[in-house]
Amino acid sequence: MENSQKPRDEKISKTAVLLAVIALGAVCGVLEVAGKQFLHQINFPYTSAILVGLCFGIIGIGLAIIRKPIIIIVMAAVAVICKQLVVPILGVSLMCKANACVAVMLEYGSLAAIAAITMGRMKKNVNMRILTAGAAAFLGATTYFFIGMHVKPCPYMLSFNVSGGFVKFLTVEGLIWAAFAAIIFPLGWAVGEKLREKTLILLEHKRLSYLMPVLTASICFIGCIISIWLWG
Repeated sequence: MENSQKPRDEKISKTAVLLAVIALGAVCGVLEVAGKQFLHQINFPYTSAILVGLCFGIIGIGLAIIRKPIIIIVMAAVAVICKQLVVPILGVSLMCKANACVAVMLEYGSLAAIAAITMGRMKKNVNMRILTAGAAAFLGATTYFFIGMHVKPCPYMLSFNVSGGFVKFLTVEGLIWAAFAAIIFPLGWAVGEKLREKTLILLEHKRLSYLMPVLTASICFIGCIISIWLWG
């Protein structure tokens, strides 16, 4: 009787939740790997900002459904693993994608930290979702400038290692990352709200709660592998 009175999300097994979060992280990973390569191939502008926005959108979906900021850290870890698939596939050093992995960890980590503070208000206030995402992306960009500059930076990043480079980086990257995040994160949250009840019902189903996340993550990992194999 007590179990039937529990909220639906408290009835779901921790394993089912973890698998769902890993699947969402894998979606972010395939965006970071295959999506980035595709945008670079077509010379699309604002690649980094678009990827930050899209991944924040996926995080928004997950956060609206599961409502625990700690899931963002798990998603970051999975996304980093996707990026590091270059090591076994191409036989390169772990440091090859170290800078990009630092960017992911700082962006996701910033969102997790701020969301932990604003989560209660985000549930009821769309403006707080906008503020949380924008502030997190900007904080991530700020910390990335100082840390990423010392972790195998790419030539583009090194171009900001000059007098006034910090302000320029925040102007041409940080503010744009924040803008995309502030727009797409609330949209992702709205999608998550729409899907929440159906997703929780799915996660209660013992077989489907295992099968769907594993299938989703597998497809994403395969997408990453194909992308790395084709474009490096």
